[in-house]
Amino acid sequence: MRFDAFVILRHRRRLALQTLVILFAVTGFVVISEGRPTRFQMLPALQTEAAAESLIMDAATDGQRTLIVGEQGHILYSDDNGASWTHAQVPLSLALTAVTYCGSNCAWAAGHDGVLLRSTDRGESFQTNFTGTDIARLSADAAEATIRELEAEIETASPDAIDDLEWALEDAQFAFDDASAALEDGIAMPLLDIWFENQRNGFALGAYGIMLQTRDGGSTWSLISDRLDNPDDFHLYGIARSAAGTLLVAGEAGTLLRSRDGGESWDRLEAPYQGSFFGIVAARDGSLITFGLRGNIFRSTDEGDTWSAVETNDERTLLGGMIRSDGTIVLVGSAGALLASNDDGASFQALPTSGNRVYSGVTETPDGQIMLVGFGGVSIVGGVDSDE
Repeated sequence: MRFDAFVILRHRRRLALQTLVILFAVTGFVVISEGRPTRFQMLPALQTEAAAESLIMDAATDGQRTLIVGEQGHILYSDDNGASWTHAQVPLSLALTAVTYCGSNCAWAAGHDGVLLRSTDRGESFQTNFTGTDIARLSADAAEATIRELEAEIETASPDAIDDLEWALEDAQFAFDDASAALEDGIAMPLLDIWFENQRNGFALGAYGIMLQTRDGGSTWSLISDRLDNPDDFHLYGIARSAAGTLLVAGEAGTLLRSRDGGESWDRLEAPYQGSFFGIVAARDGSLITFGLRGNIFRSTDEGDTWSAVETNDERTLLGGMIRSDGTIVLVGSAGALLASNDDGASFQALPTSGNRVYSGVTETPDGQIMLVGFGGVSIVGGVDSDE
């Protein structure tokens, strides 16, 4: 029984290594499917006039400049609140899923093949900082070290402990085989979110439980997936920090993880439901709001210890969210979903949008407008007021 479970898990991971592109169906489900990077994807991103109207996955602002990222390695920036866009210089044509600023002149983008791109000029140009090959190498090294430790323990273990140690050893051997296959095949899992506390301390996370941490501005990255209580390697979709400094991660199948010590250790929280969470935001009053499939929204006022459902009577899947400068929480998703809250997430009101588009991300422009991104590129709405 246990052997069969391991075989299934191993097969699941192998499928992940063979398929990776994020697509949004009408329902808003995130589907992961694609293979090793093509020769085209390893070339610098093409600069096309229609890039801002293509699939855009995420957006971020530093208060003066706005960045957007999307398919085929597109990264564009605007200094006029989205009225016009300029292509950044990007070394790869891989799909990019997330972007963030991290302080003066510093920006990061994350995407498929485990790629991390860094900019030191506010997003005008990016350089490759980390790739899926690096993730696979870290994974193989960690698994190999675990194998050595377990083999040494087994030699001196009592008969009662042998079975558990041998199962753990088999786990480690499977992990080593998977990482070795990834190195050999040159394919890797996508990163789905990236967040920096400042220019030095940051996290990146993604499919099949991958989580990375840097404490030196990306000069080195550590694979910290083994710190997580995530035995099924569920996808990790979003990360946020509460007003008290607690880190929260939201993911597949009700996964909610919490760290109170800057990422050194993580607890698995009791999930309020078993569907997937596609994001999490931290309100100004300290509340945490997580959201996902079929319009589910849950709120915690005690750092994630307990969660309560926020009823909206709206079943559109929610894929992205942000906190405006005035504290308004904005969530977006499938079928034109745009929801806003001005009471720190205690209630939300659905607001009208044009068309039936899927929105994957949202940010506030420097002049206070709301920028929605997704299928069909960028849309600007004049303002969001949940009392209207």
